Amino acid sequence: MKKLLAVAIGGVLGSLLRYLTVAKGDEIALFAVNIAGVLVAGVVAFRFTSSELLRIALIPGFAGGLTTFSTVAVVHAEQNSIKAVLYFYTMILVSIVSLYLIKPRTKS
Repeated sequence: MKKLLAVAIGGVLGSLLRYLTVAKGDEIALFAVNIAGVLVAGVVAFRFTSSELLRIALIPGFAGGLTTFSTVAVVHAEQNSIKAVLYFYTMILVSIVSLYLIKPRTKS
């Protein structure tokens, strides 16, 4: 029950932040919010070793509520343009590069 509550609280906060920051049709803000969600999840996953409840509240809860993959997919599928395809794949590429840059390095 504690885990469900942690995800719910994080999800509410992330969803509210997304709603308050992204105006309808603002593709740049939508892009920024998605990258911010990826960074939050990445920093928590790679850098924090704190409580499981905090990790659950922040990764699937807050970051999941903050990011808007379904919105991006629907909005850009409606446009059916090369710009939409480039936007989508650029967001994925920036997300992967961002995670690579914050991941701790290990010595081989």
